[in-house]
Formats: sequence, C-alpha cells, structure tokens
Amino acid sequence: MSLRVAVIGLGHFGLNLALHLTEEGCEVMAIDRDAAKVEMIQNRVAIAVALDSTEQAPLRKLGLREMDIVVVAIGEDFQSSLLTTASLQEIGVKRIISRVISPVHERLLRLMGIQELVLPEAEAARALAHQLLLGKVQKAFELSSDYSIVEVEAPPHFVGKTIRQLQLRERYGLNLVTIKRLEQRGGWLTLGRGERMRVLGVPTPEMVIEAGDILVLFGREQDLQRMLETA
Repeated sequence: MSLRVAVIGLGHFGLNLALHLTEEGCEVMAIDRDAAKVEMIQNRVAIAVALDSTEQAPLRKLGLREMDIVVVAIGEDFQSSLLTTASLQEIGVKRIISRVISPVHERLLRLMGIQELVLPEAEAARALAHQLLLGKVQKAFELSSDYSIVEVEAPPHFVGKTIRQLQLRERYGLNLVTIKRLEQRGGWLTLGRGERMRVLGVPTPEMVIEAGDILVLFGREQDLQRMLETA
C-alpha cells in the first residue's frame, strides 16, 4: 500500500512537496484555501480540495485521521498554521509535520507538542552554503556538524579508473555510497527536462568511473574539500 500524505498549503514549498511525493508513488491529498492553486494541481495528485484549513468542521470531513502523514506547509502566516495544527490534533491525526517560518512559530509548535518540524528556507540556505564552500558539489545533506553526504560530478582525472584505483578512503577518508549515471539525456528544446539518472547500487572495487558520473560521497567537509582541491 502506498503512503498516504495530505499536504495543507500549496505555496512554492507545499506545491513542490505534493508533486514530488506523487512522483515517488505516494497517494497525495493537496489542500489550500485558494481555489486557483487547487485547480492547478488537481490533475497531478490523487485528491485536491479547496477549503479553509483553519476551520475544523470541513477538515473533519476529509478523513485525515486515515492519512499516514499530514504536512502543514502553510507559509504565509503562522497563525493559520497554528490553528490548522491545533485542529488536526483535535481530529486525531496520527502524524503531523509542520513547516516552520520563524523562531516564534517554532517555539509555539513545540509547546503544542509538534516534534517533526521542517525549515525549508534554512535547509536550502545550508545546502547552498555547502555548494558555495565546496565549489563543485551539486547537492549536500548535512548529517551533523562534522559529516555530510554530497553529490559531486566525477573529476576528469577519475574517469577511466576503478574505485579500487581511486583509493577514496585511504587518500581522503571518504566513503563512496553509490554512483548516479546518466541514462537518458534531456533534449535541448526541452531545457534538459526528461533527463534520467540511474543509481548503480553498492559500488564494487572494479567498477569504472565514466565521464558525467555523479559520485555520492560520505565524509567530513574538510576531507571533501581536500578531494575537490586536488581534482
């Protein structure tokens, strides 16, 4: 059975979250008070509903207690977010994840007992900081203040060599998690849309690096920086 997720609030964050979850096979219910936003997404998710989520009565009719997760993605004001979250708690929703838009908002949500909080702006800023600091990094996910998982295009002098020859762990203290390889290139007229990457699974020592491969690496930031500086 696919994961059933309701996304309340279809701003930039909520809209993209709903679409990405749908692409990953989730059954998504998208909710917003703006009928135009609901109309825009209604053919791309399982269910799309236009209603004011700050009013508990209409929320109760949606069967949200049966959803695996309800994400409060409202970003325009934290009052609507808090009212919606309180209604979801009274309805008995089993798992609530709330977007945070300010320190005060975060504190109030925690006082309400909401522990799963999302700070999309802060996470985007952190990822961009990693990209700027590490230069060639395409994506970065910080696991702690010391360790991260990053995606970086294989440097030219890596191409044609096996993973054994690269000695990433011995030389840099890095672990190669997997490799993403271009399977289908996007067209010029479609601005790259349609491009598809294939994940190669657990790397073997004899696997050969190809031009354009994306290396998914785990390690300390200073070690990743050292590898990139020598690339």
